[in-house]
Amino acid sequence: MVVENNISTEICKKCADCCKNYPLVELSKNEINSLELLTRLHFDTFINSKGKADEGYFLQFKENGYCFFLNENNGSYSCSIYEARPEICKNYPSNPKQQEVCNSNR
Repeated sequence: MVVENNISTEICKKCADCCKNYPLVELSKNEINSLELLTRLHFDTFINSKGKADEGYFLQFKENGYCFFLNENNGSYSCSIYEARPEICKNYPSNPKQQEVCNSNR
């Protein structure tokens, strides 16, 4: 069962660009374990192996390019794993280009 957690700011709820078409969200083993505990899903459901197991595991994206855990309801977005989201998500925006995307949506 996935718990619904709203994204923290109103701007993020309307934008969620960081959760769309973001190609590689690498997951650590600890992050995978946390997601399995929170969602009660086996990791094969939400990860996509880049290739060989030693190259890492990456978050699966939906066919439309959205994060596997991003939900949309009437133009408002929410993250179903917000409390256990990967570090890369917690740290977004972490560089000038990402900050520019966030600022352009304000």
